[in-house]
Amino acid sequence: MIGRGQAIRRAVAGATVLGLVLATAGSAGSTPTPDIPSDGPALYADCLRKAQQIIDRYRDADDTAVAVACSRPDGSLVDTTLWVPAVPTPPAPVPVGRCVTGPGRPVVDTALTSVSATNLRTGIIIYEHQALGDGEAVDSGSSGALEFGPGELTPGSSYRWRARAEYARTDETTLLRSSNEDERAWSPWCEFTVSADAVDYSGLGDVSLEALTELGLRPDRTYAVHLSGRQQRLLRAGTDIGRTRARMALSGVRWTDLLVQLTGSAYLEDEVAAETGDAPQNSADYRTLVDTISAELGGPDHPRLN
Repeated sequence: MIGRGQAIRRAVAGATVLGLVLATAGSAGSTPTPDIPSDGPALYADCLRKAQQIIDRYRDADDTAVAVACSRPDGSLVDTTLWVPAVPTPPAPVPVGRCVTGPGRPVVDTALTSVSATNLRTGIIIYEHQALGDGEAVDSGSSGALEFGPGELTPGSSYRWRARAEYARTDETTLLRSSNEDERAWSPWCEFTVSADAVDYSGLGDVSLEALTELGLRPDRTYAVHLSGRQQRLLRAGTDIGRTRARMALSGVRWTDLLVQLTGSAYLEDEVAAETGDAPQNSADYRTLVDTISAELGGPDHPRLN
């Protein structure tokens, strides 16, 4: 039921754009089809059939977009919900483990926890979580578990989460209307509390969690290291520390940052030396200082800190 409306092509920034195409009741090409009523199921079926023909015609066209509408003989547009079927709603995923709300919610001992749900068909699981009593929900797409990173959860706070599934269309020849977000099936809300004794990673900033973990440090604790005068000079030369003293008491985050900087300075010196042919000045000493400080902090003797 293609009306007198036609495909309108125009060039935009080098791309070909296909404009609006009307699937109009009472016509097929330029030939009237009086057996199609002005409204009702027969009209909607005809609109869908002709619209699918338009979509199929331009499916493989490069840099082409297609928009299709359906109009009645009087020119009024037919609501899309009347003639294009909605994408079937997939079943809600099933939470893995205990799914509890209220006072019996589980308590986890780390702010770097994860939650997950499973579905019966292959597809992407969309998670949503929020702090209890704090309204704003956060969406996260994932094909597996929802993993919480540094600073996303606060020790002593409670949270809830749920999941829904999205599936790729398997039949690309069928014109389907996008489902409304509110119509999609969600799993039930599940709640948990982060223990008040859990490590607080909210102050980690740009420091690598992997480096902090390798050194065995906590971001919320202070560690003291004793440095000789020469070691202090090397620390100032290879980092942004500024002032130093014989006994340096810094947070686990700051020590991690400084050792990563020293490792980076050693690497850069070696790179420059390789290009110029000159011997590196301090790279070996930087690495030795990293090993010394790491050992005094209780970390590995030779941290990689990559």
